[in-house]
Amino acid sequence: MLVGASVACVLAACASSGRPAAGSVETVSPAAISAPVDVPMTRESWAFDGAAGEIIRTVHYRMYTTERDPVIVRRIVVFLEHALTHYRTALGELPEPPQRLDTYLMDNRQQWAALAVRIAGGAADTFTRLQRGGFATRGIGLYYDLGLYDTLAIASHEGWHQYTQRTFRNSIPPLIEEGLATYMEGHGWEGATPTFKPWANLERFEQLERAARAGRLRSLGQLARAEPGALVRSSSSVAGGQDALLDYYAQAWAMIHFLNEGQGGKHAAALRLLLQDAASGELARRVRTARGRAGAAALVRREAEPVLTTYFGDLTQLDSAYQLFVDALVAPGTREAISVGRSPVVGRGE
Repeated sequence: MLVGASVACVLAACASSGRPAAGSVETVSPAAISAPVDVPMTRESWAFDGAAGEIIRTVHYRMYTTERDPVIVRRIVVFLEHALTHYRTALGELPEPPQRLDTYLMDNRQQWAALAVRIAGGAADTFTRLQRGGFATRGIGLYYDLGLYDTLAIASHEGWHQYTQRTFRNSIPPLIEEGLATYMEGHGWEGATPTFKPWANLERFEQLERAARAGRLRSLGQLARAEPGALVRSSSSVAGGQDALLDYYAQAWAMIHFLNEGQGGKHAAALRLLLQDAASGELARRVRTARGRAGAAALVRREAEPVLTTYFGDLTQLDSAYQLFVDALVAPGTREAISVGRSPVVGRGE
């Protein structure tokens, strides 16, 4: 199982010594949103703790890597640029990041864990608890070689966090932010070109099925109050902790699909407005206007409830419709649609 984690902070980058260099940024020029046909890049030598590597620059990314497999290196460089286009267009038009996004792909877990301590400091312990994963913090993505597909699945999830940490003026509460990151995971390839299909995510779908069968599904209100960081910390130490964490991600994944196409697309425009408001800095003002000081305070505590009610209406009614959507999603016969990246609920009377 793959798990991602994110923390929003401030940028740091690595110099050739492998130590973070404070305040090192590389700006990018504004560009129209279009899928890159080719990905031009420059390369230079780099090293981390004696391990030879390189720095690869593309239009929007600066990747530091010690990865020894040239196929994985080439694929992830191309993948990141296409993923960014997906982030900016999948749910409405969103802005370009203001600078290149620093990304690390380490050859092995040992290098990754050492780098995590240097970049995340005391927070690194939370991230390194993950058995197989990666994370984004302060607009930086940190990954290691998990094999091609799993490495890219992590990069697509954490790359969303990396993008919003660098680009959005208002942060999005964890439930919605993690749902969006899981929505961005589904991908495949057409020749040498990556493709993105948000429904093509058997791992999240199968976890949702297991949770439904075991009676572990939570209401939106319960999910809105959950803290994924606490779930990560308890996943390896509490009985059922791993299931609770993976259930959370699976339900968040289903929630974004529900908001995008559930009830005949009733909430799709509001979902796009939420993202545009977070990017422009309007989200906090809109929540404060709709929910007053209590809503604003809850938003500061990173609770999702005031955002959900501000943009989508009464939470009880929203949850009722969401639960029906999940029932339709995990009904017999839906797996085939998921496996090819097609909606399993549109046209099924959800």
